Amino acid sequence: MDTKRIVVVVALVGVLSTGALAGASIADPDGDGISVFSELRDGTDPLDEDTDGDSLSDDLEGEHGTDPTEPDTDGDGLDDGREVYLVNSDPTNPDTDDDGLSDGEEVDEYGSDPLEADTVGNGIEDGEEVLAHGTDPSQKDSDSDGLSDVAEINEHGTDPTERDTDGDGLSDGAEVNDHESDPLEADTDSDGLDDGEEVDYGSDPVKADTDGDGLSDLDEIEAGTDPGERDTDGDGLEDNEELTLDTDPTYSDTDGDGLDDREEVEIGTDPTESDTDGDTVPDGREVHEHDTDPLDGDTDGDGLSDGDEVRHNTDPTETDTDGDGLDDYEEVREIETDPTEEDSDGDGLKDGNEVDIGSDPLNADSDDDGLEDGKEVHEYQTDPVNKDTDGDGLADGAEVHRQDLFPDADPLRTDIYVEVDQMQGGSLTVYDTRPIVQEFKDAPVENPDGSTGIDLHFIFDETVPEEPSTDTDSLYDYQEEYFDKSGYAYHYLLVASDVEGSEESSNVVGLGGYGSMVVEEPRYNEIGSVVMHELGHSLGLGFGSGEFEGIDSTKYSYSQYPSVMNYNHPSGSYGYSDGSAGPNDFDDWGFIEESMFIPSSWRI
Repeated sequence: MDTKRIVVVVALVGVLSTGALAGASIADPDGDGISVFSELRDGTDPLDEDTDGDSLSDDLEGEHGTDPTEPDTDGDGLDDGREVYLVNSDPTNPDTDDDGLSDGEEVDEYGSDPLEADTVGNGIEDGEEVLAHGTDPSQKDSDSDGLSDVAEINEHGTDPTERDTDGDGLSDGAEVNDHESDPLEADTDSDGLDDGEEVDYGSDPVKADTDGDGLSDLDEIEAGTDPGERDTDGDGLEDNEELTLDTDPTYSDTDGDGLDDREEVEIGTDPTESDTDGDTVPDGREVHEHDTDPLDGDTDGDGLSDGDEVRHNTDPTETDTDGDGLDDYEEVREIETDPTEEDSDGDGLKDGNEVDIGSDPLNADSDDDGLEDGKEVHEYQTDPVNKDTDGDGLADGAEVHRQDLFPDADPLRTDIYVEVDQMQGGSLTVYDTRPIVQEFKDAPVENPDGSTGIDLHFIFDETVPEEPSTDTDSLYDYQEEYFDKSGYAYHYLLVASDVEGSEESSNVVGLGGYGSMVVEEPRYNEIGSVVMHELGHSLGLGFGSGEFEGIDSTKYSYSQYPSVMNYNHPSGSYGYSDGSAGPNDFDDWGFIEESMFIPSSWRI
């Protein structure tokens, strides 16, 4: 007891001795039911109800006969309080159940019951299990081998702490209960194989010759045969017959050709040679898969060996396996198409049909236009060997699949697309373009679908900043900045406030050439006619093979050259000439049909 506590206790004793506080609680300051005088006499702490800190108050220690100054009265490794409250063992007896193990060992070390001498009820007390046999007193089968500790000790003589006493690969329980082998003898039948090996091989560990074939199990294992089967490989030939034929008694098909050895003996093929006729097709596949003759290298006599036909998956009994109109030999040796697939490239046309029309039977899209050949022939009636069937500069696939870029495009009709940008205040409208569109629709230009005419599409795009005067250089600048469809085969039309021409020309209302046009807001309502004129230049009229002295001149009367390209054309006229007006006429439409300029389409 420390000095301060001694002082307190002495003070309490002094007060009590005067009788001034007789009967007061100060006589038992820690409330454990024991007076200060008694605690001082017994050596306990009058200020601590549990002097030894074992979770039993000093007064309860008296009831249980334990030492209030010693937390583990019986020295069994368990505090008195733990024994009383948790374990229910005797805190004054180190071995409550008298089994040879202290209560502490049972609880903390072995997991056995300190109140039960034989925890698992197997007839062996816990102390004997631990001290005599080394077994687990909390388990009936310490080594989990399928035999109880009692059976191992009293019946079989095996080690209850060793799962496989004889080390043969089988647990003691498996030997006794499953195989009736000796758990103390690694090789029960003395055949040279441990019992565990025999179980793994499928032989009987208590019979030296499991299948009774005259060979010990060990001999069969060394030979690779099954000690439990007279015909190891199940091919219909017993093992001794196979040894005579020099075939493998452990493999039903010695040469691996797909025929069991017995089948080969019956049909006359060599069971040790996988390809008797040397056609590179194993005998078994010839018999069971291809129905060919394993003794004849070319069953159908078509010039391709059975092996070649098998490699190409053709029918060695048919000259045209896929029925596509091409012989297998032709497909294999010459065209290199798939002789087993009538449509080698999967484009919807038979290989024979592709050869007939000149398309490539190995390329689904022979002309690389974005449409498969079959769809071109059967669905769109386009030419599968011409990527631009209608010759308008747009690939057939683009006209079909890129309606976002080319609305209402038709791969069988000539389509021309014009992007229109207008300066602020520009007045070109869809209404203004209708006569132009109609002129093109009525044009004497033939199309692949048998129709005539050209489908002209004006795509109004955006309003661009106004500039006082626009010349050719300015037009190119506008194109570079605002021509969104550049590279998509579109022509470009800019409607400007004023078009600046040469000094000799005081009334220039438009400029055009090779895909580009600029048109001035006219004083009179003739903007459509001007657009028609400049569109002619954009298509190539007046340049190269489209050059004609009547274009952009007044040399010929309108009756001689009835075209909007003639400066003598009447107000409000729109048409191009067809060349039928006489010797001074020029066939504008003929030029457009054969040689019109097509802007770059590199972005498509």
